[in-house]
Amino acid sequence: MDQSQISCRPAGDRIPPLSGKHVWLVAQTLEAEDMIGDQIFFSIHDPLSQYRCRVPELVGRRIRGCFHGWVIMSNHPYNVMWSLWNPLTSKLTRLPPLNHEDGDISECCLPSPPDDPGSILLLTRKVKPTFVFCRLDRKRKRLRWTEMSYAKQLKNITGEDGSVHSLTCCNGKLYALNTDGDDFLIEVHIVVKAREVVISLLPFVKLPSDNHVSGPYNSYFGPFLKGTCSGLFFVILYFKWKLVCSVRLVKLDMTRKLLEEMEDLDDGICFLDFDCYNVPVIPSELGGGYIHMLCEEDKATHSYNVKDKTLALSSMPRLDLPPPTSGESRTSYVSVWSIPECRLKGDHGEINHMVDSKHEEDKEEDVTTAVEVNSMANQHDESYLFNIPFHVLEMIMEFCVDIDYVNFRATCKQLTAPVTRWSNRASITRLRRYSLVSPWLMVLDKDQGVITFTDPMFGDQYSIRSPTELKGDLQIWCSMYGWLLMSKGTESMMLFNPFTSDIRKLPNLEVDFLDSFCLSTPPSSPDCMVVGFGGCVVFVHFIAREPATWLRLGLEFDGDAPSFFRFSTSCGQDLYALSSEGQLSVFTNICKEDYSWVEVEVAPTSCCRTLAQYFLAKHDQDILLVIVEEFGESVELFKLNLYAKKWEKIDGLGKHMIYICGTTCLCIEAKIPEMENKIFFALLHSKNGKIVFYSLDTCRYHTFSGKSVVESLESFFGTKQYLHPHAWIEPNYS
Repeated sequence: MDQSQISCRPAGDRIPPLSGKHVWLVAQTLEAEDMIGDQIFFSIHDPLSQYRCRVPELVGRRIRGCFHGWVIMSNHPYNVMWSLWNPLTSKLTRLPPLNHEDGDISECCLPSPPDDPGSILLLTRKVKPTFVFCRLDRKRKRLRWTEMSYAKQLKNITGEDGSVHSLTCCNGKLYALNTDGDDFLIEVHIVVKAREVVISLLPFVKLPSDNHVSGPYNSYFGPFLKGTCSGLFFVILYFKWKLVCSVRLVKLDMTRKLLEEMEDLDDGICFLDFDCYNVPVIPSELGGGYIHMLCEEDKATHSYNVKDKTLALSSMPRLDLPPPTSGESRTSYVSVWSIPECRLKGDHGEINHMVDSKHEEDKEEDVTTAVEVNSMANQHDESYLFNIPFHVLEMIMEFCVDIDYVNFRATCKQLTAPVTRWSNRASITRLRRYSLVSPWLMVLDKDQGVITFTDPMFGDQYSIRSPTELKGDLQIWCSMYGWLLMSKGTESMMLFNPFTSDIRKLPNLEVDFLDSFCLSTPPSSPDCMVVGFGGCVVFVHFIAREPATWLRLGLEFDGDAPSFFRFSTSCGQDLYALSSEGQLSVFTNICKEDYSWVEVEVAPTSCCRTLAQYFLAKHDQDILLVIVEEFGESVELFKLNLYAKKWEKIDGLGKHMIYICGTTCLCIEAKIPEMENKIFFALLHSKNGKIVFYSLDTCRYHTFSGKSVVESLESFFGTKQYLHPHAWIEPNYS
């Protein structure tokens, strides 16, 4: 971040002039020795508007949460002194010392404003199932902490030992989750009497067990419980190879106690912080509909758009600090400060703009019934359509493909263009007329039942209706030779060519530990085999051979087995695959009695300073390795020397180009000079929505505007990716 973009304010100055339309975040420098540090106030909606200052109330204190306009803070790192601060009135309430070990407090919550006679500050511990609370009644001469165990109450509800987490408020009540065994939503009932505080755990609803890992995911994180004045929400993150690959948003019907999937947050925004406090879903006048995930460990914010299912990446501001001296330690932390709770009126009112939506069932084959248009609202625009001769409209519509045809016709109810019942053959015939300059980024919206192709150079998008067989929880395992290897879960596997609508079902593979797949040749070849990796086992299936079964081959390791294999590709008679650690394995004579495999011992020397991603591709008869730093700060290219069995670094691809996504790495010859020597990622620029590529000439990221290169990024910050199943695919009409 250019320092000229940060507004600096004198030390001791009050809060900068922040807008109440944003949710502001605070980057703090926490120094163990002198407890002195600056703060940077910034907003995800306008990251260039940042304020560096030093607010006295925040010096040496770590923000732990913000409720009802009050900021909850504790001194760092010992969590001994807790305090409440109101930034509008400047009132600071210091609480008595809390003698617990460092890091023992898990979460904090302020169920009601401190001015409420029954208000308490409630904390939970990490190591024990106990509440720690302090009454905030101003009439009390002395404030004190009280600790109580809820272990017995919780066991009576769940039948098991455990603890509660994700404290959140909804309509004046406090709720929490227990996920140690079965998932339970629990009401935390607090009654403040004259001489005592009674906290009771009441069972509210048992959550279904389908929140757990299934299908194409390796792990999940959550559920996170979020509260608003209109209801409770659950957020669950699903991971594949340590990357977020799906986000699930569920709303609880408080009356019927049923969970309902949500397709949009409208103007609401939600923050997830993986540390120690909870921020509710709140309304935002600017840039709503997002779930923002703060990842302090990697200094990044992942913003998930609930409606279009894209995940954007932005960086957190970094405070420039001098290197620590001997014996000195410095840490930084980013906190969510919910300014709308402080500045906006009516925050206790109902959030009417949050709605649930479900996609309707497919009704009829005629696709024109899928869209309705308000003819009154579009009457002015329609007049321009009526000025176009009808035969010209017919010519235009001949070039529309499936969904594009629907959208064109739906722009005017009175348009008398012919109704067409598109078949797959008719759609593909029109699709074939488009450019074949490069592979396309194919996105499968399994909710809408639409497949969208995006041209990486011109940004044009073409949509077709997906076959009914592709509905459900799908995963794309690989994309090769214009075919996709897909599955529902890990059992129902199929090969699908979206350009011919050809579907070839494969025998069920009833295992749940698969890592990756590849094809040796096009599926139309009589020698085509599908190879899958799962732990210490290789699965092989010959498409044209009988019986239609999978052959299971075991792998023996002298030391620790790799976590998984990815980006397997065939070259000649050999099969190459990358392990989770970036180690290359070479398999020979697959499916023969004398099959064997070896590892390339010498790993490439990379300049990556952080975690790296490894991608393997075939370039004619060469094997290429692409190493990309975690957030794209560096990109390196290596070629395998088969004779010396070592990697050799290369500077460019010449007339070739590479296409990379989570399951695919293609290297092909560029059809036009503008696309040579570039690496295309399945990423979109956050502002212009164009596909991002890395130029091996400029060593920077760019996008195309026609054939011109525009924009410039140094890393993946400022990009977004699809969480719908997607892959790069080469057009193949045979």
